[in-house]
Amino acid sequence: MKRVLAIDPITWGYGFAILDGPQSLIDWDLQGTSRRAEPRERWCLRQIGVLIDRYGPDRIVVEDCRDARSRRSKRSRQLIERIMTLANERGIPARRISRSQVHRVFAPAGACTKYKIARAIAGRFPEVAWRLPPIRKPWMSEDARMGIFDAIALALAFYAPRSGRRLRPDDGLRAEGQGDHAVDHEAEIDPVIRQVRQVDG
Repeated sequence: MKRVLAIDPITWGYGFAILDGPQSLIDWDLQGTSRRAEPRERWCLRQIGVLIDRYGPDRIVVEDCRDARSRRSKRSRQLIERIMTLANERGIPARRISRSQVHRVFAPAGACTKYKIARAIAGRFPEVAWRLPPIRKPWMSEDARMGIFDAIALALAFYAPRSGRRLRPDDGLRAEGQGDHAVDHEAEIDPVIRQVRQVDG
């Protein structure tokens, strides 16, 4: 199974995730600071280089900003292009994953919004659940912590089969617990994992 480094730019840095397959989350975090002695892009690229040296990924995955769903700022788009260049310089194949692809992978499992996808990921990987922010109100900016979950979602979409098969309710999606609003978060993500666990990418 290929080791993937997925990177998601945020306002002051980036979120990242290292996976050794759809069930193996190795590391994740946010990188950045509001008090940098060098330009944001240069700082981010230097730190990403450190991650590459430390983890030796087989693939680098970023968002495809050419997708109609992408709402990336000009600065984030530029950083993504520089990451693609860095990957090429390091001899690491890079893959662009669109938001549409991410949604296609998760939607049949009942996760049809960014937050529901993040919640499903938190259910599958309990170690990141404490980083899940509260639901964003319409007047609020997106919480930077979503960068971690967006990066993991990109990696899981990378592992998904290229056959185009989508998840179905009979793949095992179910809700458990008491009350109409009870949700088994692991049940939300497990169909995704079952879909991708035998794929080498």
